Amino acid sequence: MDRNSATLSDETSDLYREIDRLKADLRQLRSDAGALGSDAMRTARAGLNETIRTATAQGKAAVAGAEKGITEHPFIAVGAAFAVGMLLGYRANRRS
Repeated sequence: MDRNSATLSDETSDLYREIDRLKADLRQLRSDAGALGSDAMRTARAGLNETIRTATAQGKAAVAGAEKGITEHPFIAVGAAFAVGMLLGYRANRRS
């Protein structure tokens, strides 16, 4: 009986050690996953900020170009705006 008891005690100790190793591995996995998520978030945020900067610069350039065109040719600008308004009104009235 003592021999079986000693074997059972050794197996129990081995099982506890294995559980402790698994806990440590899970803690490390959680830490690594958190770091990976943080890195991915930083990369995504940097890409988004760059896209916003590019879109802002393009928008400002488009506004500057439109202002220049309107300033240089005001009657053409008013005529073009009138024509676009008429087309939109015609399309909207046709759908009703």
